[in-house]
Amino acid sequence: MRVRTFVGILIALIVVVFVASFTQLNQDLLRQPFRLTENRSVPVYVVLLTVFLLGFLPVVSVLLVQTLNRELAQRRGRRLSREAKSQRGSFRRAVDLQADGQWARAASEFEKLLADRPEDFETLLRYGEVLRHLGRTGEALDVHRRASVLYPHSVAVLYQLAEDYEDDGESEVGHQIRERILRDFSGTGLKIIRRRRNAALGAQDWKRASRLQEKIDSMLEESGATTERAREDGVRLGLAYQRAVDHLENERIQEAKTIFREILESEPAYIPAAIMLGEAALLLDDEPDALAEWRAGFERTGSPVFLQRIEDHFIEREKPLEAIELLNQLIASAENDLLPRLFLGRLYYRLEMHEEALKAFTGLGDRIRKSPSFHLQLARVHERRGEMRKAVESYMACVHEAGVKVSEYECSICRSRYDGWQARCDVCGTWNSVALAFDEDTLSAEELLLKERPVWAVYSQGEEPPTD
Repeated sequence: MRVRTFVGILIALIVVVFVASFTQLNQDLLRQPFRLTENRSVPVYVVLLTVFLLGFLPVVSVLLVQTLNRELAQRRGRRLSREAKSQRGSFRRAVDLQADGQWARAASEFEKLLADRPEDFETLLRYGEVLRHLGRTGEALDVHRRASVLYPHSVAVLYQLAEDYEDDGESEVGHQIRERILRDFSGTGLKIIRRRRNAALGAQDWKRASRLQEKIDSMLEESGATTERAREDGVRLGLAYQRAVDHLENERIQEAKTIFREILESEPAYIPAAIMLGEAALLLDDEPDALAEWRAGFERTGSPVFLQRIEDHFIEREKPLEAIELLNQLIASAENDLLPRLFLGRLYYRLEMHEEALKAFTGLGDRIRKSPSFHLQLARVHERRGEMRKAVESYMACVHEAGVKVSEYECSICRSRYDGWQARCDVCGTWNSVALAFDEDTLSAEELLLKERPVWAVYSQGEEPPTD
């Protein structure tokens, strides 16, 4: 019992005691007649009791009604709270099932939720998405159409509808819905613009991709998404690079050089810009500047692309001695002279200077003995010198380091390789999938009389198993 209730009852008892006491003491007075008319009278206590009831009953009735309403509201609130808690639990369970890939069970849970909450936004959105994943595209369309009627200004619903129509083979309708998002909902459509930007990149339509990239950057800047904008740096630099290449093709060389330098200021390791900066200098007949750019690029990044371009340049100009001289300079100035020495040896071999090539390669043997390409180059030098035994040894070393084996088995699901046959793949856990690999052979499976075999796989063919 609450304290307030106890105090109320106690006060009421005290009042009753006092009233009873006063009534006992004033019986004669209370029984005196009270005239209502000349011929009609009632005792005084009846009048007092009537007046008391007329003043007391309305107040008590109002308080009673208010108390009952409050109690009913509290009970209804508790019931709704229990129902809401149960629905939240059901919704979380449905979302968990969806995340777990149990789409049919998730659909069943969402369907039950919609029976109780037919206008719930999140449930409609997810239920339609699950139905689409289950291949029930028509039902997904119905659900998302209903959501679009209830929430006509929801961009999320329109995105789902666009995917529904595309999945149903009506790509044009999906395109029109996305156009509506861009047209009617200012400040939205980032996902659509990115999709179109990526399509333009795939089609190598650099101008359109650049226009769309500007819109993406503007939207991200307005929203203050600094991290998201930083993730676009790679695409932004790539489009700037392509714009500079277009300038080169249109003989606007100085403009191209300006853009290439801006790219390198932003990202010094952007190798294509450094290579093309040298190409731009060549177009201006400034060979020293081109060589300086390529040399600086190599010293800055250590990329062998610059060494290859320098070598090709001198060979094209029929200046092999200058190439040898420049490579020797790089060997003398480099902190790690491995790559310049390797390219010097390759250049000697290219120039049929086999003695010099062998000297260059011999000094590198201990440093890059695990490189298949190094052993291949060394084998060719030995072969040109007529040292067939050494050539064979180098060829075999190349084969060994490349990982080529005489007999090798492969899993048809995850492409894992094994030295011998086994019943089950250790990587993806598939049975009956490991067989002799004939990828390098020219004979087809039909020519080898190999029959198709069933496999019992956790993953479908071509799907990569998780690595963790």
